[in-house]
Amino acid sequence: MIQWRFPSNDHGENKGINDSGVATFRGTPLKSLAREICQNSLDATRDKTVKVEFNVFSIPTQNVPGMNVLKDAFRRCLDFWGTQKAITTKEFYTNAIDVSQKENCSFLRISDFNTIGLTGTTGEINTNWTNLTKSSGASDKKGTAGGSYGIGKFAPFACSDFSTVFYSTYNEDEEVAYQGVSRLVTFRRDDDETTQGIGYFGNEKNTPVREQLFLEPGFNRSTGNYGTDIYIAGYKFANGDWQKDIIVSILDGFLGAIWNEKLTIQVGDKEVSKNTLQDLIEIYKDDLTDYTEKYYSVLMSSETKWIEEDFLGLGLVRLGILVGDPEAPRRIAMIRQTGMKIMDKDHLPGHAPCVGIMFIEGDKINEKLRVMENPEHTLWQPDRAKNPIAAKELLKSLNRFIKDEIEKIISTGGGEEMDAVGVGTFLPDISDDSKDQVKEEVVSDKVVEVEVNIALKKTKSGQEPGNIKSEEGEDSGGHMEPGGNEEEWFHPGGHTYDPKPHDPQPAHLEEGGDEPRPIRKMVSLKKFIPVCVDKNKGQYMFMIVPNESISNGSIEVYLSAETQNYKAPIKGVTVIGGNQVTLTENIISGIEFVKDQTIRLKVELDYFEMCAMEVSAYATSK
Repeated sequence: MIQWRFPSNDHGENKGINDSGVATFRGTPLKSLAREICQNSLDATRDKTVKVEFNVFSIPTQNVPGMNVLKDAFRRCLDFWGTQKAITTKEFYTNAIDVSQKENCSFLRISDFNTIGLTGTTGEINTNWTNLTKSSGASDKKGTAGGSYGIGKFAPFACSDFSTVFYSTYNEDEEVAYQGVSRLVTFRRDDDETTQGIGYFGNEKNTPVREQLFLEPGFNRSTGNYGTDIYIAGYKFANGDWQKDIIVSILDGFLGAIWNEKLTIQVGDKEVSKNTLQDLIEIYKDDLTDYTEKYYSVLMSSETKWIEEDFLGLGLVRLGILVGDPEAPRRIAMIRQTGMKIMDKDHLPGHAPCVGIMFIEGDKINEKLRVMENPEHTLWQPDRAKNPIAAKELLKSLNRFIKDEIEKIISTGGGEEMDAVGVGTFLPDISDDSKDQVKEEVVSDKVVEVEVNIALKKTKSGQEPGNIKSEEGEDSGGHMEPGGNEEEWFHPGGHTYDPKPHDPQPAHLEEGGDEPRPIRKMVSLKKFIPVCVDKNKGQYMFMIVPNESISNGSIEVYLSAETQNYKAPIKGVTVIGGNQVTLTENIISGIEFVKDQTIRLKVELDYFEMCAMEVSAYATSK
């Protein structure tokens, strides 16, 4: 007889609401659901591209298989735990009873296609079917498969108001079967026996029914259309924007699999595939949480530098690096062979803005990384491996490979990092398809004449800021300070400080020079790195690392010619992730300097030719 059965615990341990793998996924139920479902389907692929469908529907509650028994079980759970002080169990089963009394019940159907289905429906142990329906903490996936802990099966239960799921399969062995699983808490049966907290809908001895389950009107599988169907009963997110939440989760977790056409997803009436990626990322860009929009730019950009290598003889890895976007997150998406992103690697070298993707495709390296993954598949933890020392060395080698390749790209055309104490003259980088042209623009000895429609005025010498002091202890920049008087002098132009005396020249007197003027204190800079984002638009990214912490700081920007400097014609400036600043000609004011912390400025110049740049930084006080 087909019905719900809740096995006795034989007066053993009582199971509470938090004593389950379900609790692992309650914090991020939809994100976990999409990751686990798609990963399991990719592990069962029998064709190049796996297709997964998500669809919400409802049926009369009375048509839910064994609904009357489930309602009774909910009440018994509430009664058994009614004296408990904690309210979690009471709230869950009070809600379950309320939902079960509604006229209609919502379901989420998840179906995969081009897979082998769930095999081993007649087995009792260690088959795909039994590991999913009747095992806890068991998985028999080997090699490069994504899952290994066997707890992903709990993710659908976290999305159910009933904590109940129905499984149905039509596998490549031409087997058909279905079974319901309800992960509840211990309660007392009519025969006074207490239960294990889990129930099964099926035949005697909790065996599956030998046919397919079709709960959604109009849905069925044709002959040879193998795959698995999962029905989440009492789907708790049916009344929200369920499509958006699932699509966002899939884009964040499986961008690589979709791009490589290993996976397509149908979410209601919306298709998620390589052909629709661009539109979907534009639509949901405000909801994406894992730098997905920037990773997509790596895949799309012709400026991305791709490196392929047989890593340590363990198989192919492909690394793509894109340099130049001032808003780049400085992260690398680490994607294993199945196409699921495991983590976002940070702590990249240097200060140049960059973003990248690493596809780890080799079988051997995937096997080694798989055993390090945490149960949520979001981190590699070497201590999980059989040989933690070797696992740590593997991760170090992988990180070193990424670091070295980024430094190569930056040094040959991505904005070489330089020690800029004293704001030495050097050319900023610009992305260009031609390697020869990059070399010419970066290291050419050719003098570039600067032509700007502004008054040409000699400015600061090449003295290192903050390093040269006068005898009185005041900063001496070797030039006329704003607000000075005629008794101050400046040296003729030049890029390097010369301690030998020069013939003095009278400095220009600023109007109101007799009035008290603000005192400027020079700020020493550890690094100054300009990166050209778009030469044709005059767009640059400045990265500045100060040697000291100063509030109300300012930066003067100059274009450097062969014999003298010119005020940079700045059209606009923005501090990325910082406060609003003011712009007066070539002076950017209102910047807060924090020692050793990088300041990133997005600067637009009214100048479109390559030339050297320099800056000086100072703080102003009365």
